[in-house]
Amino acid sequence: MDDDTQELIAIQQELSGISERLRKIFPSTHPQFDDVFEDIGAAGYYIREAGYRLESVLKTVQGNEETEVE
Repeated sequence: MDDDTQELIAIQQELSGISERLRKIFPSTHPQFDDVFEDIGAAGYYIREAGYRLESVLKTVQGNEETEVE
């Protein structure tokens, strides 16, 4: 596994951690949950989308690594 792949995996893990932290900060029982629901939901959506895009990049990078080794 090269440095690029490791770095991409680290970023994915950071994004996952951010999502978890947001859920902990604003659980559905939070007094301001209704006020921030839409924005937190949008942030969560874009964080997940970024994770999906990084997964695609990882597959491409890993596929290229396999091709280079052959």
